[in-house]
Amino acid sequence: MNLKDKIIAKLSSQTDTFFSGEALAQEYDVSRAAVWKAIRVLQKEGHQIESSSRGYRYLPSNDLLNREIILSLCPDISYPLIVFDTIDSTNTYAKTIASNKDAHGTLVVANHQTAGRGRRGHSFYSPENTGLYLTLIIKPERRVQEMLKVTVAAAVASVEAIEETSEAHPQIKWVNDLFIGKRKIAGILTEAIADFETGDLDAIIIGIGINIRDTELPDDIVNIAGAINDPSLTRNQLAAALWRRLLYWTDHLESKELMDAYRRYSLLIGHTIAYEINGVKKTGNVTSINDEGNLVVNEEDGKETILSSGEVSVKDWNIKGI
Repeated sequence: MNLKDKIIAKLSSQTDTFFSGEALAQEYDVSRAAVWKAIRVLQKEGHQIESSSRGYRYLPSNDLLNREIILSLCPDISYPLIVFDTIDSTNTYAKTIASNKDAHGTLVVANHQTAGRGRRGHSFYSPENTGLYLTLIIKPERRVQEMLKVTVAAAVASVEAIEETSEAHPQIKWVNDLFIGKRKIAGILTEAIADFETGDLDAIIIGIGINIRDTELPDDIVNIAGAINDPSLTRNQLAAALWRRLLYWTDHLESKELMDAYRRYSLLIGHTIAYEINGVKKTGNVTSINDEGNLVVNEEDGKETILSSGEVSVKDWNIKGI
């Protein structure tokens, strides 16, 4: 780790403390001039560092994504962390390194995606500086069938991480979107890399995009998308919390607590939804989510239907696209 990275990790770990140039110089066995130069470089990169007679202080309002800060917030995690300012897609990049034997647990984070990907071939709008876009690589020692709850785990982990680092309380719209009120603030895309001859999984790619702050939106999502909009939330904090929760829940897929949490955070239970089965459009009330993660729907004629996949919309919200 170079001097600049050491200093940013130190300052960001205690944002209520001033560190003198002399103390930093002694700790890292460098001159005070070297410390000053490193501080200047960090400031030019966009880090808000207060300088005064008392020394240097990293302002808590900073929101510049930084690898060393995220690592300092995850001292118990030893997996690789890769941070990009701009990339086409964190999922696409993760696929290129997923075959590496030590790829398990690797987190890929970006400030901006030029070709963010969503489900069913849709794009995911990923502007710079206002969102958090990340992908976790999991190399499970399980067969494909045992990994069907990975998306459930990712959704629960996302809600928990957001609640841990902000005042927001998102809900999960089955199967993989997060909402605050009637606005979508996050999406999840999980992809499997498998050996089709043996049925064994080589890797699971878990991509998550979260809108942190409001920004100008394209016309096709302006009435749907929203953001967390908590001024106390920093993306480094959220990335660190999400990394921890993802690693935990993907290692506890068979836990009863996982589905209990998924149901507790559900947006759909108790709502009337519109959906389609075999080309027939229907409506019904969501009464529960079963232990396999499927929607339990009570149709208008009283018949119970189990939905294992597909797109649904919240009919009693009357908002197109939700």
